[in-house]
Amino acid sequence: MASENLFFSLPQKTQKRIDSAFDSVCKKVTTKSSELDNLPAGGFIPEQGGFVRNDEGENFNAGGFIREEESDGGFLRDDSSALGGGFLIEDEDQHNAKLNSQIPLSLIPSALQRLDLPPDDDEILAVFRNAATGWTSSNNEANDLQEFGEEDQFVSRDDWRSVCAVLLEHNLEEHDTPGQDAVMAEPGMESDGGADSDEYRESEVEVEEREDDDGDYIEGPSTSATRRRTRRTTHKPPSSSPQSSTTSSDTQPRKLTSRQRHTCIDAYSLFFPTVSAEELLSQRIMIKDIQRAAKLLNEKLKAQDMVEMLETFSTSPDKSMDFEDFCGMMVKAKLA
Repeated sequence: MASENLFFSLPQKTQKRIDSAFDSVCKKVTTKSSELDNLPAGGFIPEQGGFVRNDEGENFNAGGFIREEESDGGFLRDDSSALGGGFLIEDEDQHNAKLNSQIPLSLIPSALQRLDLPPDDDEILAVFRNAATGWTSSNNEANDLQEFGEEDQFVSRDDWRSVCAVLLEHNLEEHDTPGQDAVMAEPGMESDGGADSDEYRESEVEVEEREDDDGDYIEGPSTSATRRRTRRTTHKPPSSSPQSSTTSSDTQPRKLTSRQRHTCIDAYSLFFPTVSAEELLSQRIMIKDIQRAAKLLNEKLKAQDMVEMLETFSTSPDKSMDFEDFCGMMVKAKLA
């Protein structure tokens, strides 16, 4: 396929990002499969043993029969030593190879997020769904992966590379200049934020560089936090900076890419249609704002559902959501 050749024509940096996103999701699948394999199965054996002892206690001849089977154990031991161990190891290797060569279709949105591609784009998801059509449960370890849903549909590494190569070919210029997009994505922030605004933009750029190096989306804030501490030493005591970076990494995704931030701003503006761009990010979403937006979209939401949503994502005592809370909700819901 031409798309397969396209992948290898991309810069090595981009190839690595595509593979790293795939591998990071494979780790989730492998971890889940290992947890299932390590579930204790010996609980059933002692129950059988207790039954044998009861038989022996009633003077049945079952015990003698068991000893006769044990006397033939030499044959069984030869069998297990010659075939059992090697077969299991080979089977495990083949199993792990399968897990590392494909990912469940249900985890594609998470992998797309790691490449800063829209995780909820219907057209993109349809392409991956078509690519996964031929990967049925008869060809995969579906029983080990049913925790992830859509266990009968998988996307291979080759298909992942092919689709992402086409998508990222048109986005290479954006990845080369993320800083400019980040500035454009924050209307009104320069007048309010000062050093904090610069800190946020620098975090976005550095996290993308971190992703390019090791493909780990989660570890980005630690690198950016370290650089922020160095840059802001003259403004704040060093002891306060680690605390603030820890808080931000635990509560809200302060490593949003420019694309994600644009998406969140567009969605946030739907709750405040009459507010100017300069004042938009200082607004807070409350129940009345959700009710108004739901009415415009002809959506019926119960008051309890609205309260639960605010309680889940709000970091404010009054349970209202600011823009940072809203961004966290969008990323968590795979909407940005």
